[in-house]
Amino acid sequence: MTNDTLLSVKDLKVYFPAGDGIARAVDGVSFEVRRDETVCLVGESGCGKTVSALSILRLNPVPPAEIAGGRIMFDGQSLLKLDEESMRRLRGKHIAMVFQEPLTSLNPVFTIGDQIGEAVSIHENIGTEALHRRCVQLLKSVGMPFPEQRLKDYPHQLSGGQRQRVMIAMALACAPRLIIADEPTTALDVTVQAQILQLFKSIQKKRSMSLLYITHDLGVVANIADRVYVMYAGAIVEQGNTVQIFRHACHPYTQGLLASLPSRLKRGKRLYSIPGVVPNPAFKPKGCPFHPRCPYAEPVCREEFPEMCDYGDGHLARCPVLFDKRDL
Repeated sequence: MTNDTLLSVKDLKVYFPAGDGIARAVDGVSFEVRRDETVCLVGESGCGKTVSALSILRLNPVPPAEIAGGRIMFDGQSLLKLDEESMRRLRGKHIAMVFQEPLTSLNPVFTIGDQIGEAVSIHENIGTEALHRRCVQLLKSVGMPFPEQRLKDYPHQLSGGQRQRVMIAMALACAPRLIIADEPTTALDVTVQAQILQLFKSIQKKRSMSLLYITHDLGVVANIADRVYVMYAGAIVEQGNTVQIFRHACHPYTQGLLASLPSRLKRGKRLYSIPGVVPNPAFKPKGCPFHPRCPYAEPVCREEFPEMCDYGDGHLARCPVLFDKRDL
């Protein structure tokens, strides 16, 4: 962990009971977020992205969730060792989260002003007039039209894009050093999605904060990420900067995701899809969990879960078969 590392997750394991067995939703995940950078955690639904993100703020319900191993360090502090009161002081003030569906995250019986104001007043002793000005300024900072009026509105009176802007304003309320965004544009149309992504990029640059962005959409990754971690079946299978991942993908799963992207050259053609599905975390195959879907699988892949192979400059991939076949 270097001095410029803000968040470090090492060998994190989060398990859930599943009948007579155990669902290993997150099974040895390691990644880091440096200061003032945007990191994307990408993978299909069910691969463990959201469970990993919720574990950082200890928001997975315990039980049934169990953090079975690993460590989470934030600015040199172990988050897994903090008591609940210390975690409450940290949530929102130092690390904030923007969830996928704002309509289920916002309280329907309180106004927007009440909810943004609460996010501020929990962590700061601030007067009524100053709080109102702060709420107006926060809505202005996320591009909300008519912010004074919006403070009086209820969540159901806003559009999906406006509700997501409110969620971002709440996340920014106490100027956190890290924002975790869990697929915040999934429920939005393409135009609004582009606006929200541009908003994240603008805020990250202006406020010099770090952003951990969770997504299954590689188009979003290309638009926003400095570095990328590709996740499959509860494990990181490839990591690198955006250029390395998009131009020199070295894991068959990453290559499959990239091959499935639409493009002008593929217009009118059937898009590629990776055969099969992400395995049930309670019934993962032996060896590499991707081998039942992999076009390069060899007998060793069915027996051993491979370590990361080092391609240099921070580019790692968990596939020794393609590593041995690379051009030297």
